[in-house]
Amino acid sequence: MAAIFLVHEGEKGVRPVLFMAVTHRVLTLFGHPFAMPVVRNSPSSRLRKRVMVAGFVSLAFVAIVCGVILLKSGHGSPAEIAQAADAVVVPETPVSVAAVAPSPPKMTDYASPDQPTAVGVMTMTFTDLTRSTPARGDREALSTRPLTVTVRYPTPGMPGEDEIPNAPAYEPAPLVLFAHGFDVSSDRYASLLHELAADGFVVAAPEFPMSSTVFDGAADEYDIPDQARDLSFLITAMTSPDAPTQLAEMIAPGPVGVIGHSDGAVTALLAAYAPRYTDSRIAAVVAVSGDFDTFGGEWFSTNDPPLLAIHGEYDEINPFESSQLLVGNDPGPAMLVGVQGQSHLGSVTDSQVVPVVAQLVANNFRWRLNGLPDAEAATIATASTPPLQLVASHD
Repeated sequence: MAAIFLVHEGEKGVRPVLFMAVTHRVLTLFGHPFAMPVVRNSPSSRLRKRVMVAGFVSLAFVAIVCGVILLKSGHGSPAEIAQAADAVVVPETPVSVAAVAPSPPKMTDYASPDQPTAVGVMTMTFTDLTRSTPARGDREALSTRPLTVTVRYPTPGMPGEDEIPNAPAYEPAPLVLFAHGFDVSSDRYASLLHELAADGFVVAAPEFPMSSTVFDGAADEYDIPDQARDLSFLITAMTSPDAPTQLAEMIAPGPVGVIGHSDGAVTALLAAYAPRYTDSRIAAVVAVSGDFDTFGGEWFSTNDPPLLAIHGEYDEINPFESSQLLVGNDPGPAMLVGVQGQSHLGSVTDSQVVPVVAQLVANNFRWRLNGLPDAEAATIATASTPPLQLVASHD
């Protein structure tokens, strides 16, 4: 250690020793390892006082030196030093956490009358090898009958106007086929079909090769019987064991629904009620702005699927009486719902009307295809929600 000498004549031999003795006692408090001689008897009281003064000076010096050392070591203020003394440092230990995959959402988590889903969309082509297709416009006659189909279906996510191409499907949902009207394409009904898919159905809309506007040339209104056969063919192509994998994961086994507008309604009616075209897999029919045209055959027989007819009040193509005649001739379960103030196309294209019409159709299919206990009451309630009006109903 450094020695400090107090120079005073006559006492040079005493003061260094006494100073070191006091310093020794102070440093002993800090664990100083060296032994130093301690003077126990002072030669005089004056010397004793000087020794005390020297001790205090030494103590102050040591305190200052210790403070500087502590500050340089980064311990900070006394409060921080106290906190640091109380702190317990625990070394980090790697923790193994097993990755748990979230459970896939179920349809019931999203799809309900009050909580629809997002909508996925894909386009597929199915070819009937047993039937031919007449020439039309710049298209030559074909020995087969190819059908381009737009498929909309529920997909995980919140509802919205966008449709997600090739999105993953939810758990399987019932299949509904849609038949477009004469000289128009299925895209004209996109809002209605979107709403139905969001409400929990796989909605397949084919472009009929002789009446859709996606093809060149004049449309043929008398191709309706073959359009009815198209619906039956598509049920087989989309639900058989040989169906594309995406559809197998998308479509629930069980009964199928059909819906059509105008000539598409007649197409759906033929596929469900005309003995020459009937497909027993069809368990529910919705005819919008349709007509009672049997194409030379008889409609209706025993065990027919239930019918929901929807018709605009001011239909300028097929008068409202067309659906009244249709429902009146159906001996099975049938319901007629009018759409107040709407034209031939308005019932399925007017943005103010489509949501409530889609809700009626969805409730009807839940009732007829799914057998949900509350769906019947929901269907009847929606059928009387303006601008809809329940006109007739019988079982």
